[in-house]
Amino acid sequence: MAKPGYADQAFWVRLVFMVIYWAVLNISLSIFGILLIILTVIRFGSQFEPVPLAHFISGLSNFISQTLSFVCFQTEEKPYPFQAWPSEDKGN
Repeated sequence: MAKPGYADQAFWVRLVFMVIYWAVLNISLSIFGILLIILTVIRFGSQFEPVPLAHFISGLSNFISQTLSFVCFQTEEKPYPFQAWPSEDKGN
């Protein structure tokens, strides 16, 4: 008879990582929202395009996507820092 899922050590390790990434996801979403508002205000108020900020926001959105995929059991690959920081292009 096979052991139930909760008896597997890998299950508990993944559960710990999921809780950690859930907390990181909440912080990341808050930072994303704040930076998005800042970017909108800068672009609305001037002709200046903050390219580095836009690139960071793009990478952050890819990180959020990767984190959601891990937390929702769509992938077994842990996001940053276990992988490189996501680039602008979506490379899940």
